[in-house]
Amino acid sequence: MESLTGRVIVITGASSGFGELIAQRCVAAGARVALAARTSAKLDQLAAHLGGPARAIAITTDVGNPDDVARLAQTTLDHFGHVDVLVNNAGFGVFDRLAEARLDDIRAMMEVNVFGALACTQAFLPHMLARRSGQIVMMASMAGLVAAPNMGGYTASKHALVGLSRTLMLELEGSGVRCAMICPGVAETGFQHRAGADKYPRIARLSACTAEQVADATVRAIARRTHGEIVVPWYGRLLALISYPLPGATRAVMRLIG
Repeated sequence: MESLTGRVIVITGASSGFGELIAQRCVAAGARVALAARTSAKLDQLAAHLGGPARAIAITTDVGNPDDVARLAQTTLDHFGHVDVLVNNAGFGVFDRLAEARLDDIRAMMEVNVFGALACTQAFLPHMLARRSGQIVMMASMAGLVAAPNMGGYTASKHALVGLSRTLMLELEGSGVRCAMICPGVAETGFQHRAGADKYPRIARLSACTAEQVADATVRAIARRTHGEIVVPWYGRLLALISYPLPGATRAVMRLIG
């Protein structure tokens, strides 16, 4: 495992799934972490398990609440003195065909998956730019690269996050701050309980991966200060590459596989 000694890393959505695994791996590699999520009890347990205030602090945060995001940034800086990495991992999905999708569900996904990530980025980025050092990690999705049935609202939110991430990569050139975008395929986490695992299109399962693979790829990107895009599993990028120049062929594959 590559060393993260001395790094201070903020992880949103840290109480379960990718966020919890990323936090565990970061601390094991020597980092100190600020854990953010809406679930206080699980967050407190994780922080205690990771070593308590010297290594990990829990800050109850709803990334859709501007006051919570401001408190997350201030508390982290007050406690650790600086921040090296922000992992924008908080997010959720609700799957439905667009004809039946609830607008409230789509608005909520946009609020958390897009505006929550943007609000956290704006809260920490000025500090990183002033130090000319840091990294923003965006947890996007294969759904942000390739559209699939039943996932319209979620796909829209992740396409928006991909757009923000790629723009940020351009705007950060020469600043000393970097941006890594992680695009996982389908991985078994608590995410499926809300999204509706039975509504996953079969095509999405071709990009199946494990939560451990995603966490490992994220920690490697942090250790190497990656500035760019990472697809997990790697072969998921092949579908993304053909979907843009060959949209008709991509739809035909979707109809064939489902």
